[in-house]
Formats: sequence, C-alpha cells, structure tokens
Amino acid sequence: MGFICKELKQEFGTKKEMFKALKEQKEHIVALKKAAIKFTDPIGYAIRESISTKEDNGVKTVGIGDYVFPVINTTNFLDSHSDVHIDGIWDVSIKDQKGKIYYIINHDLELGKVIAFPGNVEAYVKTLEWSELGQPYSGKTQALIFKTKLTESANKDALNAIVNREPLENSVRMRYISMTLCIDDSSDEFKQEYENFYKYLAIIANKDKALEQGYFWAITEAAIHKEGSAVLFGSNEATPILYTDPSDDSQENKIDPPLSSQKVEAKESVKASLKFNLI
Repeated sequence: MGFICKELKQEFGTKKEMFKALKEQKEHIVALKKAAIKFTDPIGYAIRESISTKEDNGVKTVGIGDYVFPVINTTNFLDSHSDVHIDGIWDVSIKDQKGKIYYIINHDLELGKVIAFPGNVEAYVKTLEWSELGQPYSGKTQALIFKTKLTESANKDALNAIVNREPLENSVRMRYISMTLCIDDSSDEFKQEYENFYKYLAIIANKDKALEQGYFWAITEAAIHKEGSAVLFGSNEATPILYTDPSDDSQENKIDPPLSSQKVEAKESVKASLKFNLI
C-alpha cells in the first residue's frame, strides 16, 4: 500500500520516504502554502424552499432581522489540508479585518452571492467545548464565529437553507502567515519535527487521523481574507451554524438540530457518493 502526499502530489512506498520528501521540500511547500489563498473547494447548491417561520418540534425558525452564528473555523482539528489550526491563530487578523468581512456562499465574491455585507457581520473568537458543536470529542476549541444579521438582501438560496436549518458547514478564505511541520518519526533526522508532532498532538481532537497520516502542519497564525462562506462540505467539518449566541454565557451553547433528520441523512448519502476529495 502506497502513501499519497497531497502537498507533493506524489505516492510513496513507505511513510519514511514520504517524510524525507516533505522535509527536503519543506521550504518550497511553506512558500506555496503562504502564497495561496486557502479555502474549501465550493460545491454549487440551490435549495429553493419557501422561507418559513413555523415551529417544528418546538424549534422556531429564524427570519429576517434575526441573528445566526456561523462557526467559520475551529482550532485543534486536523482538516483536509493536513493542517491543524492552533489557538490564537486569528488574534492579529480579526482586529485588522474588523468591519471588512463578508459572509457569502461557496467563496464566490460577487453580487448575488452575499449572505451578509460587512455592516451585518461581526467576527469574534469563542472557546467552546466540542460537544457544543455537535462533535464527539472531549476538550475545547477556539471557534471563529461570524455574528450575522439576516436581511432581505441576502442570497435567497442561502437564506432559505439557514432559515430551514439545512445541515450546512462553513469555511474561511485565508492566507497562512506562520506554520510548523510536524512528523511522527523519532529518527534523528526528524528530531525537531517529531518534537513538534507530540507538542501539538495532545490538543488535536481527531488524534487518530493525525497518527494514521503521520504528519501535519501546525498553523499558528493566519489572516482572514475578505470572507467566510456557507458551504455544503468544509475542509473542517466541525463548522456548523449556531442559532443561539455562543458569547452569551447565560445560554446553553449547543448546536441546534435541523428541522428534518431526513435532510441530514440525505447529506451523508451525497457525501459518501462523492468520488473526489475536498481540499
């Protein structure tokens, strides 16, 4: 069985060979990662249902003028880019981008694809338990939240999906500033990378994935680039839309259920049928 390295777009016979190639090409890979604007590959969708304010199983839907709280990114999670965002990653950028951030669909920065303009988006970071995001992990994460006001100018497909609590995920458009290569190999040639691996492994929610892959990049600083997006499948699946303000400690922070469990099952069916990997 071979080992495929996404960064090098190459298959190796052993993990050791892959690790050597990663270290040899580290400066080149880091330069490319820093130069690229990263986000989940978008998947087009159109959910055309009438906007409703009915109650379903006691859960009242939101409407125009209400706020929702998309979780745009979470730390301490190994994503499909082979990256683990570390607590504090947004400390600088969130201040620089205040009042400049859009909430859109599928990372499509054009008129008609906007859910909320900067005047209706407030970005902040909140430490949450994984269970508050509907995830089966123990421990905590720093969640990048966009407090978003729903208005009539919002993209109608996205608005319908949010109002009807479709099981959407979120994704951030970003640029990497600082990162560290982490490799699970105790050989002398990987001494620093091995120390890095176990320095960060303890905080990673999906540790099994990190151990199986054998390496990851610890991202210690990144810059938000203009927007965060609602998507069907993000590179980080622990990014739901919350319907109560997680910054309000008087409320129980938890992920609100979709209005129909059948919609969740349908999403998983579609996800399982995809023949390609999201990056």
